[in-house]
Amino acid sequence: MGEQQKKPQSQPREPRRARRAKRWLWVPAGLFVFLILIVLLIPTALSSQRFTRWLVARISAGTGGQASIGSLSIGWLRGVQVADFSFRGQDGWAQVNVGRITTKPSYASLLSGSPGLDRTVIEQPRVAIDLRNRPPTASDESSGFDMKSLARLNNVVVHDGSVQLTDAAGRTVQLAKLDSNVDLRPAGRESKFDVTAVVAQAQTPGRIGVSGQITPAEEQGWSLKGTTGDVTVEVNDLDLGSVAPFLAMAGVQVQAKGAVSARIQGEVQDGRIETLTAKVVGRGLDVTGDVLQGDRLRTSKLNVQAGLTRSGEILKVDQLDVRTDWATLSATGKLPTTVESMTQLLESGSAYDLKGEFDVDLATVLSQMPKTIGVQEGMKITGGRATGTLGTTTDKGRATLVAEAQVADLAGVVNQEKVALSKPVKASLRLSTDPKGASRLESLDITAPFAQLTAQGDLEKIQYKGQVNLASLQSELGSFVNLGAYKIAGQTASEGQISLHDGAIGVSGSLSAQQIALTTPNGDSVAEPRLNVSFAMGVDQQKQTLTVDSLSATAGFGSISVAKTAIPYGPGVDAPLSAAVTAKDVNLGKLKPYAVLFASFPPDLGLDGLAQSQLTVTREKGVYRIGTNATQIQNLTLTSPEKETFRQSLITAQFDAYLDPTARAINVVQLQVTGPQISIRKGTLQRTLRGDKASLEARLDAQADLAAVGQAASVFVPGTVGLTGQRQISLDLASTYPVDDPNAMLANLNGKTSLGFDGAEYKGLNFGPTKIDVQVEKGLMHIMPFTTTVNKGKLNFAAQADLTKTPILLKSTAPMQVAQSIQITDTMTGSFLQYVNPIFADAVNISGVLNFETQSLTIPLTAGHARAAQLDGVIGIQDLRLQASLLNKILGAFKTSPLRDQVATIRPTKIALRDAAVRYDDMQIDLGDNPINFGGSIGLNGILDMKVVLPYTFEGRTARVGDEGRAGKRISVPLTGTLSSPQINLAGFLETQFQDQILGGLDELLKKLKK
Repeated sequence: MGEQQKKPQSQPREPRRARRAKRWLWVPAGLFVFLILIVLLIPTALSSQRFTRWLVARISAGTGGQASIGSLSIGWLRGVQVADFSFRGQDGWAQVNVGRITTKPSYASLLSGSPGLDRTVIEQPRVAIDLRNRPPTASDESSGFDMKSLARLNNVVVHDGSVQLTDAAGRTVQLAKLDSNVDLRPAGRESKFDVTAVVAQAQTPGRIGVSGQITPAEEQGWSLKGTTGDVTVEVNDLDLGSVAPFLAMAGVQVQAKGAVSARIQGEVQDGRIETLTAKVVGRGLDVTGDVLQGDRLRTSKLNVQAGLTRSGEILKVDQLDVRTDWATLSATGKLPTTVESMTQLLESGSAYDLKGEFDVDLATVLSQMPKTIGVQEGMKITGGRATGTLGTTTDKGRATLVAEAQVADLAGVVNQEKVALSKPVKASLRLSTDPKGASRLESLDITAPFAQLTAQGDLEKIQYKGQVNLASLQSELGSFVNLGAYKIAGQTASEGQISLHDGAIGVSGSLSAQQIALTTPNGDSVAEPRLNVSFAMGVDQQKQTLTVDSLSATAGFGSISVAKTAIPYGPGVDAPLSAAVTAKDVNLGKLKPYAVLFASFPPDLGLDGLAQSQLTVTREKGVYRIGTNATQIQNLTLTSPEKETFRQSLITAQFDAYLDPTARAINVVQLQVTGPQISIRKGTLQRTLRGDKASLEARLDAQADLAAVGQAASVFVPGTVGLTGQRQISLDLASTYPVDDPNAMLANLNGKTSLGFDGAEYKGLNFGPTKIDVQVEKGLMHIMPFTTTVNKGKLNFAAQADLTKTPILLKSTAPMQVAQSIQITDTMTGSFLQYVNPIFADAVNISGVLNFETQSLTIPLTAGHARAAQLDGVIGIQDLRLQASLLNKILGAFKTSPLRDQVATIRPTKIALRDAAVRYDDMQIDLGDNPINFGGSIGLNGILDMKVVLPYTFEGRTARVGDEGRAGKRISVPLTGTLSSPQINLAGFLETQFQDQILGGLDELLKKLKK
């Protein structure tokens, strides 16, 4: 009974558990349904006006322009549809209006993780761009196109589009009826394109069409290499002037006029053109631009007919015919592209039928393009033709290629003088095969009035000889083509051999030159009696490597050689490089004429010594390393006329630097120069780029015996510089400046150094111990205030120079007492005092005390700007004793006793230096108790234009110091000539004084008549 009663109580629990389980099954089902509803409702949400307004706002904010969308509709099946889209760029420089855009996403690509589109149709797009209103961009660099990303667009169709472009000059062009169908696929798959448009703004509308299909190699990506396909370009009545705005927008600096019609079809196989047919007709063509350096290439007609087919290494020319006003070119037959294919063609005998000819009117071409070709300035070409033929002959079943060309009757007028090439320039070539089947150069002959070249041999070893008369070269061609400003003379000859094998070209031989002479327009010249060069080099075109087996040159001044090395070349080549250049027994004395001619070395400065050097150049990962640890100069001497010779028995140098052309970075990690008295113990320089900023840091530590420094300086400056003391010299410089403005380097320069000496003597000035601190802050150089002793007196100085300006001028910062109680000496007269007063020019036994105060002082630090020097100040000399012939000459002209043993005083006088002349109005010199006054100008070139007022009057009275006016009108004398040859102008004196006396007498007579 108990069990029967329990069972009915437990039976209701089973249904309750089942019901709970069923409830939980509805939860995931409900979530799934909810997610499905969200996915289905996403297009509805994205098609809402609210989302459309948000999208428009984002486009406007991101571009800085104003966007508008009429309607936006999105559906999983119908894709995306945009109606009445418009955009207006900032300042209205770009405007876009599109009637409708329809596109569908590629769900397969979305699942693969590379979202893309299936098909996009753009209907009635209207684009207007006005470059006059285009806002400036932060960078001129174009970001380019990512073809992998563009390929995700797949098929893009444009119906009835137009593009209107106005360039910066206001020229407008419109491409109308723009229809295109572009089907882009990833590399490795075929892409198709078909674009047509009408240039609507031309007087005669022209049509443009481009179509084709290409398949880039998958491993090469979107590049010409490995690409296969065909392209057709068709142009009908295109006005070249009308497309100028598009060329300007693309950065092509070419301006063209005329009309062109063309149809060009080409087939590309694995990146190489296999077939090409072209027909081009042009009328009234006129082309100019930066690429032509301002020249204008013109022809009233252009006709091109071409049909080319490539088969292996042979190019078959079915037709090639080019005709312009000034040139014709025609060719048919087969052209070899390699040595092997040429051998194959020549062995084919009569089957080889290459023919061609050309005729160029050089007078017309050179007259139209003088700058591009390099015609001598001022030359007018009046005649000349270049003609040539190409053909084959057959002998015993083997073909011979024969080519001939010549330039004849070249003539012109320069400086109203007729000039002409004395003889034609001729060239002839004969190529054939020998009985063993190898190609052979039977002969190559080139003759000209100034040169001759001959060559022959099989193509694996061609022997050549040549010679050139440099004087004849310049006299014959120099009238027509700009060969430089230098006159050249001498004979050169060369012989050797050239080898061609498996894509490699080798050349070895020698070159000799005798009695080479170069003369500059100002008459400076250099002569080299004999120059010998020997070489053995090769070029591997496949590996893009230049191999130098040997290269050496020997001249009168020494020899230079390059050790065996391989030099990779070509764009993007980053292979390692290692080269060594050795200079042996270089005689600096014999090298001096070259330094005078090319490096502005002072011609009157003697140079001698024997130099040896070994320079190494390496490259790794695009970074070059240049260094030397074996450079020395023995017995270096510098000599200047009438000065002590500067001599150093042995100078050694070590240098190590890294150059990165890509990063435009320089890092000089070591510069060490060691000599007996002057040494650079450490020098470093580093230039790096960080973004658009360049950073430059330099440091120099040197040790110097100042006596040697003064000796070296004396060679380069007027007079003798005497220095005493030992100094350690350090220099620190740093600058950070914009990369695109190298001139800003000085504007941002910071640095400091200290200069000093125990004693110095220069042109009669004897300095005591001196230290000068120099600081540069943001391009402003400060010579900090300093005081030193000079000739038992004091010298005070401070100045600054703005290094950002040209010329660089050192200017005083405030009025200062530059010289205080400085004892003057005889040596100071010729260098300084003669420009204060001409009586010092020939003075001897001079003594006195000088004081000099400046209100402003400007000293040019840039060569060639001496006239920029300026001075405003006050100068005076006390206790002046001297024997001056000029002063005695002035006094003696009026029967006055010469100056002997008198103490004179030059009263403080305002003086000014402007335009290379010292000027003052009145400098009074008290000779005892008699005044003599000077006024006028003294040029720094020594020219005098002055007036001297004597202490005497015509009445025979003598003026006294402090009572000058009471004596009456004093005698004045014109002083002209030069400091070295002053002239007392007595004729001018008499004329002036007579006029003064007449006018004075008339004045007195009139006064009496009035009474």
